[in-house]
Amino acid sequence: MKEQVERICISVNTECNLGCKYCYFFNPENRILKESVLSVDEIFTILKNINEYSKNNYVKKAIKINFVGSGEPLINWDNIKKAIEKFNIIKVNEKVEFYLVTNATLMTDKIAKEMKQLNLFPSVSLDGYQELHDENRLTHNGAGSFEKTMNGINFLRKNNFRIAINTTVTKTLVKNIDNFFKFLQKNKIDKVIFDRLVDTPSDFEEMTYSEFYEFLLNAYRTKEKLNFKNIEIGNIEAYKKNFEGRPDKVCTMFGASCGAGINFLIYMSREVYPCGRMFGKDRWKLGNFEDDIEQLQNNMYAKIPNRQDCQECSLIKECVKDCLLEYEEENYSCEPRQKFINKLKIDLYEK
Repeated sequence: MKEQVERICISVNTECNLGCKYCYFFNPENRILKESVLSVDEIFTILKNINEYSKNNYVKKAIKINFVGSGEPLINWDNIKKAIEKFNIIKVNEKVEFYLVTNATLMTDKIAKEMKQLNLFPSVSLDGYQELHDENRLTHNGAGSFEKTMNGINFLRKNNFRIAINTTVTKTLVKNIDNFFKFLQKNKIDKVIFDRLVDTPSDFEEMTYSEFYEFLLNAYRTKEKLNFKNIEIGNIEAYKKNFEGRPDKVCTMFGASCGAGINFLIYMSREVYPCGRMFGKDRWKLGNFEDDIEQLQNNMYAKIPNRQDCQECSLIKECVKDCLLEYEEENYSCEPRQKFINKLKIDLYEK
């Protein structure tokens, strides 16, 4: 059965109003293109291609389009809004859903209302309570962004959005996970997705694959210990889908399974890649923003390795597919992932 694209991320710009210490898109040692903005027509071209792709009879799941990536999308919100409005005139079915990840410092009541009208679901980059968040999420002048971010969340709450956040996992968060969840509970945060800290500047310690899986399990156990049933951990929910045989093949960094280039595409301005960590690497470039979605998938098939060892693994149904970039590392081992999956299954279904 032909695999479908499940999620498409669109970076509408390469500019951000914050200067987060750990951001790999703006890592000065590996800087992406500067100030490249997609026009309304260019965004619409991408959406139009997705619309055509969604007509295929093998596209069964909704295609999630997420405005996120190498810049703050609200800087060019008008372009996004106008492109979606044009798209809504031509869309042929309800197989397309819109999302957006923002630092929320530029959020206004007007923008929140427009998102509601467009049926677009926002998620906010928030690392926790003020001391945690302001440790790394700073303005270009070095000031903390916590208060502006929380103000943006208040605009979303006022307009009846479910409050979801994306949190980057740092060493400080690992040590303060109890207080982190207590902050979420107090501030009525509905959902958190944990992002692994990767490709950081050389003076910032990133998180290993093994450390990330240890953290995810501890985070889940902490939430259960505190009996915060109303808080959803998006990563854990993604693994539940794997266990139940209905996986979302997106990314192991914020989901459960790698779908790089086949089930997941990301537009970095006018170029298309299988994964955000592959930006600017010629080997992984799949095409350009005008290209047909199926063609982009086909270009990826020529690049991926034959992972026969995965097919022979006893956990293939629960794991589905590990991170392609990790798999290609010289000293790759899936042991941390296997241990995590086995322990999580026990926690979810046997306790």
